[in-house]
Amino acid sequence: MNIKKQTITIISTFLFIFLCHFIIFLAFYPGICSYDLNAQIKQYVDNDFCTSHPLLHTLFIGYFHDLFISTPSIENINRGYAIATIIQLLIVDSAMTYSVMYVRSVLHKKLPAIICMAFYALFPVNSLLAISHTKDVLFAAFGLIFFIDSLRLLCPLLQNVGSLSTPKLNSLFMIRMTVNAILMILLRNNAVYAICILAIILIILICVSKHKKQPVSLLVRYLFVVLIALTLSVTSNRLLVYHTNATPGSIKEMMSIPGQIMGRIHNTVANDEEQAVIEKYIPNTDEYNYYLADPMKHYLPFEIWESACKHFLLDTAIMSLKHPVIASQAVWYTIQGYLDPFHQPYNSDRYYISFETYRGDAQLDSKIPFLHKLYNDTFAITSGYCHTPLVIPLYLGIYVWICILTLIFMIRKHTILGSDPVYIPYVFLILYLCTLLLGPGAITRYGFIYVLTAPLSICLISHFLRNQYSHTEP
Repeated sequence: MNIKKQTITIISTFLFIFLCHFIIFLAFYPGICSYDLNAQIKQYVDNDFCTSHPLLHTLFIGYFHDLFISTPSIENINRGYAIATIIQLLIVDSAMTYSVMYVRSVLHKKLPAIICMAFYALFPVNSLLAISHTKDVLFAAFGLIFFIDSLRLLCPLLQNVGSLSTPKLNSLFMIRMTVNAILMILLRNNAVYAICILAIILIILICVSKHKKQPVSLLVRYLFVVLIALTLSVTSNRLLVYHTNATPGSIKEMMSIPGQIMGRIHNTVANDEEQAVIEKYIPNTDEYNYYLADPMKHYLPFEIWESACKHFLLDTAIMSLKHPVIASQAVWYTIQGYLDPFHQPYNSDRYYISFETYRGDAQLDSKIPFLHKLYNDTFAITSGYCHTPLVIPLYLGIYVWICILTLIFMIRKHTILGSDPVYIPYVFLILYLCTLLLGPGAITRYGFIYVLTAPLSICLISHFLRNQYSHTEP
């Protein structure tokens, strides 16, 4: 594909995805603002920042919240949110376009790229989350770009993408990849843990693969990007903390699973003595929710790491040993949406269908009311459609399993055939999944990155299987 034709393809792909998402944006004008955004706007308005939410995202959305605040009105505040939504759309849709072009470059066929483009543009999870102001969306967009860049760096045999496709992995590419990785880490607090463990794994792989020159050189370059991105992202975040005078996030955010275990044991099998122990930490377990840890962990009587935390974890361990089945159930119900492909994530719709903001200072002003009603009626939790096989593709577990199975396939291919370490980008996704499994519940927006990378996984498996069978033909 020559440069002119490729440029036209890239622009037309981007415009198609953007136009489809823009129509949904008009139906949900000025964008979908719910859940964590309320707390972030409150932090910005009150100038009382906390690291429980990524500071970069809080400053981003807070800036546009106040953009036209000099003359306060719902219209002006809506206008600020609308501009933020369009900027987010430009970023998310650019990442999706990059993915479509990569699929085309690997498979050398138009049809898979067209299917991928249609998936990104029309699939409800993609279009609704693309206009939702949660940190997970921008994280997933930069994560998708980082994922593709990782494949390009680690897998030279796949690099057939013309000028996307004759990728020159020069210093400019490395700088762009590093900057993108920094933004990805800054937009999701737990991404830093996944990146840290990834760096350790890369160091181990380099040490045990010293006799294999080509894979080692690729791994060293990748490790260099990861370490620079990790260092600069941590430094940048500390500068943001200093600039905003942000207070540390509550330690309770790390107590989701212990809170669920204690809540379930209290409400099912605990005797009077055990209930008394649990009530020292969680005075009211009536609000226990099978699939969401927030009601339990918010009762915990500590904000920082202190002796009470140690006692709580010790008591949780003791209770779990006494009642292993109930404890296991508590954990499973909390994470089920990630690992059960036929389980609907907890109230997943309300995080992109509902519209609510801090102090009620923005309002839904749909420009296409019938489309808003159609989406709301189809995907709302109260809708019967939400429990039919037609919406199973909306369930997050399917995309998580695509990632897991692709990792297994790639590791097997690398071990048996000695191919390039194409599995490494999937290791990062699985490490990130491990951080989610310790979180408050399985919510679609948390795992948006698995939805975005699914077409690439299918593309890569198709590519390797096609090559394998073509090489084994007589």
